[in-house]
Amino acid sequence: MHLIIFSSVLTPRIKYIFNFIFKEILKTEIEFTGNAEYFTQSKQVKISYGEKALGDELFFKSSPILFSNKLDDINIKTTLFGEYQVPFPVENSLFPFDVFAASFFIVTRYEEYLHQKKTEEDFEAKKSYQFKWKILERPIIDEWAMLIKNMIRKKHPEFKFYEKRFINQPSINFNITPNIPDGFLGRTKFLFSSVFNKENNFLSSKFDQLTGIGVSSEAVLSDLNLVLEKKQTDPIFFINFPNVPDDYIKANGISKNLSSKNVGLLRPCASDKEKIDEIKTGLAKLKKILPDQINVSSQQLEILKFPICYLNLLNSGITTDYSMGYPNRAGFRAGTCTPFNWYDLQLEKVTPLLVYSYCLNDITLQHLSNGTIFNSIKEYVDAVKFVNGYFLSNWQLRSLSDHLKYKKLKLAFIEMNNYAGN
Repeated sequence: MHLIIFSSVLTPRIKYIFNFIFKEILKTEIEFTGNAEYFTQSKQVKISYGEKALGDELFFKSSPILFSNKLDDINIKTTLFGEYQVPFPVENSLFPFDVFAASFFIVTRYEEYLHQKKTEEDFEAKKSYQFKWKILERPIIDEWAMLIKNMIRKKHPEFKFYEKRFINQPSINFNITPNIPDGFLGRTKFLFSSVFNKENNFLSSKFDQLTGIGVSSEAVLSDLNLVLEKKQTDPIFFINFPNVPDDYIKANGISKNLSSKNVGLLRPCASDKEKIDEIKTGLAKLKKILPDQINVSSQQLEILKFPICYLNLLNSGITTDYSMGYPNRAGFRAGTCTPFNWYDLQLEKVTPLLVYSYCLNDITLQHLSNGTIFNSIKEYVDAVKFVNGYFLSNWQLRSLSDHLKYKKLKLAFIEMNNYAGN
């Protein structure tokens, strides 16, 4: 038995969001049809989406956005749903709002496209509708999916859903510092090509060493592997390579520590088309030190702009990205803790890029007290566990070192993995 979905018009937007909610979040099979007679005669569990119900099926009233194929400005109205506001209010429906339109609007980052059409200012969390509607701290689409699941079970108690399991996966990122070559000519070339290139972080890393806050990536990775093995936690690591010739990169210790780990490229999601070559160069360096990496993933912890950042990743051969989140604020930027394929609103199509959303990072935690840090972590872990989603958090490798400055963050990381488990 499966679900059969009826809509008089089956647009790419409708198919995308119904597939995401039912197949990816709820893990059940669905069938689409625009044939009313076929639908009413079907013996499957029926759901219709449109202006009015066809019979006694589960009916969700629609709003215009999912029937459009344009990126239009929307005059968004809201209604109260429990303790928070929701968009696209409707009447005579199982929900007092169009849950599929709302989910599509949030997960595609529709508002961020509109923001970038009007201004070059960075899009911040406090500008988002989720922040205004008081749902930023919740994997709200997954919560809505659970409500739909309960409605189906109530009407069709015999219908079976595949049960997902909660997954805790930290991501850990670090920079590789270029080595100074021997010889006068080599050092001179290195000085001008590397030291004064701000993207290489050479001066900042050397300053950290001089002031005593620098850490050895190899040493931290070695210690970290011992901690994570005990907790059966499988993180993903992201490496930022300096923009220097390969001869300046010595990563034997790093290669050894990460040989059996998932590793991706840090900061490739440039908003400039000319940067694609740099992304490909970074991928080549990653393949050189870790030739067994099969799945190519990426992460950017700075400004994420749509659609150029994701288009550059796809054009560079990257298939998985962990950049979806706000670098300076905790919360669910895409409203979900379930991985999803990015939907390009300019081309109106689903892309192969699989997006993982993070909800916490060490930058947002570092200024909190010890007790407040763990309470914040616990709230987010509990929210994701409730819907059996992916709990993703971001950490700089140095934050997990034994240096006194990072003691609080390392303790928070350990407590997080103790509490979250897997």
